[in-house]
Amino acid sequence: MLRSIFFAAVGLAVFLAAAFAAAASYYWLGWPNAVRTGLALLWVPVVLALWFVPGRTRRLRRVAGLASLGIFFAAYFTKTPVPQTFVPLHQEVADFNFNGSQVMITNFRDAIHPVGAPAQPRWTTARFNLNDVTGARFILQPFGKSLAMVHVMTSFEFENGDNLAVSFEARRTSWDKFDPLAGFFRHNQLYVVLGTERDLLWKRLAHVPPNELFILDITQPDEEIRTYLQRLLKFSASLHDKPQFYSTITESCFTTLLKLSPHVQEVVPWYDVRRWVPGASIGLLQDLGVVDNGLSAEGLAKRQKLGSDVQPPWEFATSNLWSRHLRAEIGKTD
Repeated sequence: MLRSIFFAAVGLAVFLAAAFAAAASYYWLGWPNAVRTGLALLWVPVVLALWFVPGRTRRLRRVAGLASLGIFFAAYFTKTPVPQTFVPLHQEVADFNFNGSQVMITNFRDAIHPVGAPAQPRWTTARFNLNDVTGARFILQPFGKSLAMVHVMTSFEFENGDNLAVSFEARRTSWDKFDPLAGFFRHNQLYVVLGTERDLLWKRLAHVPPNELFILDITQPDEEIRTYLQRLLKFSASLHDKPQFYSTITESCFTTLLKLSPHVQEVVPWYDVRRWVPGASIGLLQDLGVVDNGLSAEGLAKRQKLGSDVQPPWEFATSNLWSRHLRAEIGKTD
């Protein structure tokens, strides 16, 4: 009886591994579509035939099937993303030069986003003194009706009025099509955008219709905010040297921001669903004392919702002036 249960369990595991390999072959491999589709269709029937078809060579066939799966998964979990042609806004990768508290960022984005029209990418070099950080904010952007369909960004403010906005995204090859299942199979590259607020935030407002934005002040001391920014920049620098995959579960926009927090990663248990669902992040951040917890999550979201009268950046002489105007519109939703 136990022997039968054991072999049934092993057979089920082989089937599941083959099914996963089929999906991964389609999404992960950078080969022509016809080849990927063929592999995806062949994995399950071939492995099941090797495993279950009776005969004197079945033991040898099972070894061959397991070896094939082993070789595939060894490559799957060790290979870096394949080269692809990316959309212009994701064309360049930020690079960093650290010198004490000073950091220089090349490929710092300051794109122009006409309303309802293609963006005009601009890549610059920006310099920041991390000792001059005076605050930070989380920005939430819903893009659907589900709590999972919320993008989370952060932005850091400096004494001179400069702002450094940070967004972790799936590096896109097209804005017209996006398969969320691909994020489960090491298809998309993790991409960090570092740029001005008039780029990252106005990009959402230039959408037709405009996306909603909720801007939440981080209430932690400046020293903790500075440490947080340092960790974000160091991780971003590692992406330049060694690209990583964007994972729907472990490396999404919010989970990446969360795990780089100086203490949040250790405090929030893995089974807390709010760490995996960006739309539930306000309550989680309140419980951790990271944002204002003096009212309900719904009340805070209502208070911090950006109004609809934000003017375009090109009406302001500098990015800093536009950021000041943006903040003045928070809560003006009546």
